[in-house]
Amino acid sequence: MFYKPRPGPGGSHNGMINGFHVKSFPKRVWNRWSLLVKFFFGLIVGIILASQLQSLLISSSACVSYKLSPVHRKLKVNNIQERTEVEARNRQLLLVGVMTADKYIGTRAKAVYETWGSQVPGKLLFFTSDSQNTTDDLPVVRLKGVDDSYPPQKKSFMMLKYMYENYGDKFEWFMRADDDVFIKTERLEIFLKNINSSQPRFIGQAGKGIAQEFGLLSLEYDENYCMGGPGMIFSHVTLSRVAPNVKDCLKNLYTTHEDVELGRCVQRFAGIPCTWSYEMQNIFHHSSSGRTAFTGPLKSREVHRAITLHPIKEHAHMYRLNNFLQGVSIREKIYDGLKIRREMANSVEQLRKRLGPSWEHQDSSQLESLGLAPSLNKFLPEDESDILTWNFLARSVDSTETVNPRRAIDAPLREGVEDVIREVMEGINAMSKERGRVIDFKELLYGYYRLNPRLGVDYILDLLLVYKKYRGRKMIFPVRRHAYLQQAFGALQLRPSPLVARDSSTSRIHFILPLSGRLVIFQRFMNNFQRVCVEPDEHVRLVIVLYPTMETDDPSDEIKSFVGAFQRGTKGRQVEVELIERKEAFARAAALETGKSSCQPDDDCLLAFIDVDMVFTEKTLDRIRSHTIRGRQVYFPIVFSQFDPSFGAPLAGSFDAEIADDVFEIDDDRGYWRFYGFGIVSVYRSDLERVGGMNTSIHGWGQEDVDLYDRTVACPDLAVFRAPDPDLVHVFHPIACDDSNLTEKQKKMCVGTRAGTYASQQRLARYWIEHHAYAGG
Repeated sequence: MFYKPRPGPGGSHNGMINGFHVKSFPKRVWNRWSLLVKFFFGLIVGIILASQLQSLLISSSACVSYKLSPVHRKLKVNNIQERTEVEARNRQLLLVGVMTADKYIGTRAKAVYETWGSQVPGKLLFFTSDSQNTTDDLPVVRLKGVDDSYPPQKKSFMMLKYMYENYGDKFEWFMRADDDVFIKTERLEIFLKNINSSQPRFIGQAGKGIAQEFGLLSLEYDENYCMGGPGMIFSHVTLSRVAPNVKDCLKNLYTTHEDVELGRCVQRFAGIPCTWSYEMQNIFHHSSSGRTAFTGPLKSREVHRAITLHPIKEHAHMYRLNNFLQGVSIREKIYDGLKIRREMANSVEQLRKRLGPSWEHQDSSQLESLGLAPSLNKFLPEDESDILTWNFLARSVDSTETVNPRRAIDAPLREGVEDVIREVMEGINAMSKERGRVIDFKELLYGYYRLNPRLGVDYILDLLLVYKKYRGRKMIFPVRRHAYLQQAFGALQLRPSPLVARDSSTSRIHFILPLSGRLVIFQRFMNNFQRVCVEPDEHVRLVIVLYPTMETDDPSDEIKSFVGAFQRGTKGRQVEVELIERKEAFARAAALETGKSSCQPDDDCLLAFIDVDMVFTEKTLDRIRSHTIRGRQVYFPIVFSQFDPSFGAPLAGSFDAEIADDVFEIDDDRGYWRFYGFGIVSVYRSDLERVGGMNTSIHGWGQEDVDLYDRTVACPDLAVFRAPDPDLVHVFHPIACDDSNLTEKQKKMCVGTRAGTYASQQRLARYWIEHHAYAGG
């Protein structure tokens, strides 16, 4: 046991410990010895450790850097980087290999080559079977010993081998694609230029197979493959490791899936999987809709965000998608130009402040309107009549601009609002990945919009959104935000139309006029024709196809006498008038077909179908010549149709041979635009025959014009130009719907047209108020 000694003289301790007599050192002396021992022990340990560390550093330096100094080592690293950069500069960016088959060379492959294929930042090649078929001047490589059988495993591997052996040292990146994929080449170029191609890369949408194939693809739990449909991209390093071993990979196939086996080969010889990234589903987009993918509306988030879009099974939709994306690109360039103008306007304003108000820019007036920053107060009204009213938008549209104060949202407005909302959401989510959150659009609660014809469209939208935070503390909750937006118009651009023929101003117009009875109205028509065509000696021809009436006082003889006198008055002029008499019952379609046949067989006449109730001016002749283009365009003008002048207060129009002075005055009380009337049309004879001519099986009144319009719209080679013509007026006449000679559909159309000719809605309302609303009082 221990014994606790008592202190002795001088502060020392004396005592017995385990039977030994111990005399303690003084406390001060013991502390000094303890510090000295610690010092020497630490010094010895430090020397030993320092010597060992130095030997390790020397040996490591000798193994890694071959005993080069730090300066030499830095120079060596710089030289390696310079060689890599020089090698990359000597390479083109991308070689795209498109797998196709002989049966798709003239359709899918040709569509690829004429759309995105011509914009590849490098080179494009099509790979198909070893045959002797023609290739329509496409860059086609025929792989020896390869057929077009499916699945195309051998074709895919041999394509990579060919690309490596012939172009391995000429490109940074190599892409394997199908002939039913669309690639946005500009965005792909930007994407690849931000990735180091001197490292092994295998880029695409990663897959592990569908649920039914789980465990059947011989993939480990951490293995994947790049889906072949939306495309896969190899760096030149990856291709150099895989291509020399494709024969070995072909000998060791585990499945019939070409993309799975290609991914397995890359994993085996390059040691890398397909890119594991959720974002790749958006960049390399595969639609699960199959053959119907991208056949409907294209204004979707996937179409705008993706770099590749798959599948596009019908080659016609490849052209359609290309046209749509070109339109998007044009709008983006217009917006870039608008931003430049705003910067210019800001610079001009700064120069004005520095140089004084006398300094003026040559385009200052244009910059003042187009260079204004987005604002709902760009337009400043001078008085209350200039104020632009807002339209209320919810489940319907409430507006003061139309007769009906509340109407359904039409398709163009709905599409425009959806476009605006989509662009707003893309801007909100531009930095969503960095912020760890995404905001989704749920519903438009209400909004306002107005149009300034000079500046653009303004919107105020109340949006219901869903906030989703997926980083840190996860949460989902609804939010409500107001968006104040402006779609600014770009600069006015004028360019000659490539569609307008050079000789359109001198083309002879052949008017075809079906006629049955109605002598007085016919005389009015001919008076108008005399003033517009005969007196100025226009280059026109009038063909009158005359049918008898079923009445006892048939005026056919008087009409023929009138035409004869008119013909004698036009001798020596360019104007020609011809009368063709028919004996059967009136049929407008047959009359127009007869008038068309009156042209010379080798003359591709410019035909203009007209009605006897029409009056027009010389400006109508100019529009017929300008808007009717042989082989390209048919003109269906929208005519102004007068209301009944005997309803209420007298209006323009009469039932005699004189033309009222105010017949071409247009307002809501005088008439309406006949949007659903297609009887007045100008078309070249060859184009009329292209759509099948007039349907002569239709007898009596109506329906033949709608039939022709529908067939023209359906013709892929012809465009329809349709616009109001204020110099083409349909003078009112009573409409008689003959029950005995009309089909049920024709009768319904006739009754509807007759009901629409009484008066405007405002006049009908006033008439009701004045004559019926207070009748009981």
